Amino acid sequence: MTDQLVKLAVVFLDVPQSEEGSLSGVENTNALIEIDLVYTIYGSGDIVVECNVRPSSNLPPLPYVGVEFHLDKPVDQIKWYGRGPFECYPGRKAAAHVGVYEQNGRIADVRWVTFQNKDGLGIYASIYGSSPPMQLNARYYTTAELDRATHNADLIKGDDIEVHLDHKHMGHDKDLIPAVPCSFSIRQCPITHATSGH
Repeated sequence: MTDQLVKLAVVFLDVPQSEEGSLSGVENTNALIEIDLVYTIYGSGDIVVECNVRPSSNLPPLPYVGVEFHLDKPVDQIKWYGRGPFECYPGRKAAAHVGVYEQNGRIADVRWVTFQNKDGLGIYASIYGSSPPMQLNARYYTTAELDRATHNADLIKGDDIEVHLDHKHMGHDKDLIPAVPCSFSIRQCPITHATSGH
């Protein structure tokens, strides 16, 4: 990485709506979840995203804590170092062994992942400050599309690939995510013909 960098700080507040549909307030005390993000963008093209999540203690267990982004369809060659080779989830991963694998789907205990096109160009991502390692889900169907369709035959592929990198993902009773503050970071770097990304 070079010494040249830009830092951007962003705060997201999930604020409940009043009965009239307007925001009931934007003070932190009213927020269901506050998320502070700091993006550090280096001259090399590397991006480090620091995430601080502070949910209200009144919330039930969270379904997941992580980030979502979208990739162009040609960036469809996915390789990861984690459990595999088949899909696995928290609480149901004992039969999956840690190694380097290639395929789409929901994968547990991922240390790093690369997304590349047929020419070998793409991005490398790793998550740190995270225990256990991240959960990965990459698919052609958006979350909204999966919620809409009632049968597999009803699913319509999107124009891109939706990727979820989760710091934590809900599983069985012992894998519930309490509504308590947590932090994690994700590093992304470009994969070019001159760099492998690793």
